[in-house]
Amino acid sequence: MSTAGWCLVMALWGEKYSSKHVNELARDALRLSAGCVSVVLLADRFRDDIDVRVQQKPFPAFFGREDFFTGGYLAKLAMFDRSVLPADCRCVYVDLDTLVIGDLGQVAALIGGRNDVAMLPPGNLISFGVIRRLIWRLSRGRRFAVGNSSIVAYHSGAEPNTAEVFREMYLRGDGAQLHMRIDDLFVSWVNQAHLRAVPRTLVVMFRREFLFRSHLLFWLAQKTGITARRRAGLVAITLNGDECKPAALVRLAEGAVIRDARGRIGYWSEAGLGPVKAMMERLAARLQ
Repeated sequence: MSTAGWCLVMALWGEKYSSKHVNELARDALRLSAGCVSVVLLADRFRDDIDVRVQQKPFPAFFGREDFFTGGYLAKLAMFDRSVLPADCRCVYVDLDTLVIGDLGQVAALIGGRNDVAMLPPGNLISFGVIRRLIWRLSRGRRFAVGNSSIVAYHSGAEPNTAEVFREMYLRGDGAQLHMRIDDLFVSWVNQAHLRAVPRTLVVMFRREFLFRSHLLFWLAQKTGITARRRAGLVAITLNGDECKPAALVRLAEGAVIRDARGRIGYWSEAGLGPVKAMMERLAARLQ
């Protein structure tokens, strides 16, 4: 397997994110990451103000269906389509609501073989691994661990190819099955035998890492210093949820409570977020 470099992959459709947003994310990744040899943007249409270092690729016709851009976001499975990727290359897909703060090449390095896939793990103690794979096999694929596709590391030369498997299953009438309805579910289901976690020392979801179930848990995390030590090596933070976007957070008063849809809380302060607060403020300013 080739070890020379890796490819950054993103996807853009609709009007939620601007070309400027794509450009800033790509520039951060290229500036901070080692070995990134290409950047691919899957796009619903060509945009003439995208950074010239970003290769715009139209969604393959099958994944360009209107209903694939809503609900379970099945259009994202085009990230695996060979027609848009460089051959024999590690790839790192990132959602556009991602804050890149370090070397994404460390995420690409998680892929040791062509069939390896790494995702953000489930928010439970078992995560991925031997126990989950055993459950998956014993249940004949009915029970499996589901990762989060905000960041996915994989290889363009994988056999079988995730996009091709989905296309074949969908066209033969399997689209009603639960794991065929949401991109996270399908990626997890079809790759369960080779799936591994992107470690929390590299990438975290903002809501899981910086927000807590209670003020007491927040206080304990601050006092022990464990979270600060773990966060020191982060390379990316995914900002799922509108309440966690930099544009929303910078409108808060210093020290204000951040609250997500599940009732988790944090604080818009350096004490609550550490250096991430300043990073978000700088990103919000650049995107204005």
